[in-house]
Amino acid sequence: MAGSYMEILDRINELIALNEPFCLATVLTSSRSGIAPGRQIIIRRDGSLEAATGHIDIDESAARTALACFEQRRKSSIEIEPGLLVFFDLPSQGAELIVCGAGHIAVPLARYARDAGFAVTVIDDREDFASRERFPDCEVVARDFIPALRGIAYGPATYAVVITRGHEHDADCLAEVLTHETGYVGLIGSRRRVSFVLEMLGKQGIPKDRLISVFTPIGIPIGAESPEEIALSIMAELVCVRRKGPQQAITLRESIRK
Repeated sequence: MAGSYMEILDRINELIALNEPFCLATVLTSSRSGIAPGRQIIIRRDGSLEAATGHIDIDESAARTALACFEQRRKSSIEIEPGLLVFFDLPSQGAELIVCGAGHIAVPLARYARDAGFAVTVIDDREDFASRERFPDCEVVARDFIPALRGIAYGPATYAVVITRGHEHDADCLAEVLTHETGYVGLIGSRRRVSFVLEMLGKQGIPKDRLISVFTPIGIPIGAESPEEIALSIMAELVCVRRKGPQQAITLRESIRK
């Protein structure tokens, strides 16, 4: 790919339209001959580069740093060599929240998520719960969970919250969602119910690393009790993961529990 400004801009817009994750590395200051301030490199999720500088050491360093930014889900300015300062950005992609279960908590959660800029899809097999009247400005799917979840286009900007009415539905939803790449998966329920569901999925062959990645008990532990408070705690966790990365959300949870 050629590296002119307009070509790179067109490619950035194309990747955003396709909802393809990428990191944009922009040179801020440079002491390296042949690499001027303003030079940009696109790094894809697999570490491949578009509009590379042609300096193998710089390109490899940029790719490693970009992959770290993907992992941490945060932008950063890094001096990858003395005098060469590069800003690594993760251009905003539309985050989507998938809410499995249309009960009392789902109503305020969907509202908060819309206000925070998430596209919201609510799924429930009960038509009287999964209605557009209860969830305005949301995609509402009133059908069995598994077929509905199989119609979702998953990716790192997909956030899934499992708040169904029973552990069987929880297990079914998680078993489907955890086979896909997601930015976040959270499961509501008591410790006993959650342990039962995760143990069940482990016996079904769901990889241990995926089970460990599930946020549960769901939400930042702020002592929430009402549906609105519980939804707020979940939304706070979603925002933390989106802006700071999952490890920061885990650290925050642990610091509050101490």
